[in-house]
Formats: sequence, structure tokens, C-alpha cells
Amino acid sequence: MRNYNWGITTNVYEGDDIHKRFVLGVSGNNPLICFGINPSTANNQYADKTLHMVEKIANLNGYDGWLMLNIYPQRTTDPNGLDQIRNEEWHIQNLQHITTILKCGNLSLWAAWGKPIMTREYLVECLGDINDLAIKYSCRWIAFGKEEGEIINCVTVEGHPRHPSRLPLASRYIGYEVAHYFR
Repeated sequence: MRNYNWGITTNVYEGDDIHKRFVLGVSGNNPLICFGINPSTANNQYADKTLHMVEKIANLNGYDGWLMLNIYPQRTTDPNGLDQIRNEEWHIQNLQHITTILKCGNLSLWAAWGKPIMTREYLVECLGDINDLAIKYSCRWIAFGKEEGEIINCVTVEGHPRHPSRLPLASRYIGYEVAHYFR
């Protein structure tokens, strides 16, 4: 496992280094809010590849901060290692942390979970709860992708938003609709 150094030292961290993480990032007046599936190894001391890319892409796209949130807060390096059944206490705590951030309103929410959202049935349910908060606080979903002519390819073959570790630094964003997950 390779650790990356932070470009700017993180100043927001909620969670523990063993079981769960709710928030990690750098505060700002115009932060990019990134949503992955689950936290991996990054903490307030070292980034992992995913958070290294989140930090860089946020900076290159004019955001003055970034926060990494997750659909489910359980730490694991492999989404297949997630709980088989959702831990309700962790889910409620996760929603409380997300509410604290989103209630500022009008934020850009980076959909960045990739195909692993299909790993556990409850992940789409968790996303539904998060989307309800996004709507309540007038936040908009975006996804990053590679420019291919006049198109920004921000989704996988299956239609999931691309994971940050699978993106080039020169990625651009477009609006992303999450409603298809709830049909």
C-alpha cells in the first residue's frame, strides 16, 4: 500500500482509523464534496490514491477545499468486505455528518462511487437517503470524466459515475442524475 502526502494538510476529520470514517478533507468557502462508497486507508496524516486524486482534481477545477464523504462509513480496502447487513447506528451517524455539511446549501456533490455501489443492496438505499438531503439543501450532483471531443465520458459501461482513481488529472465535470438508482 502506497501512502501519498497531502498537498495541503487536511483540517477536517471525523471517524476513527480502524472501523469507520465519516468526513476527511480541507474546509473552504467553495468545497467540492466527493461521495465514494466506503473509506479505505486515508486519514488526516496520509492520502491514498483515491484521495490524492480528489485533492488534485478539486484544485484543478477551481474549488478552494474538498471533503470526502461516503455512502457507507465502514473502513475496508475492498467493497466486498463491507458488512452484509447495514449497521443502522453507523448509517444514522453518517447521515448526521452529511447533514452538517450539506445544510450550507448549493454545493457540488461529486458522484464518485463507480460499480461497487452494486456490491451490497443497502448501498443504493443509503444513497437514496443522501439524495433526499441533497434535494432538501439544493445541492447538485456532478461527475468527472475524460473529455472525448465534445463529450465528457463520466460513466462506466454500466452507467455508474467513475471512481477518482480511474480518472486522468485533466478530468472535467458535467451534471449527473442519480434518480435512475431509485426506479
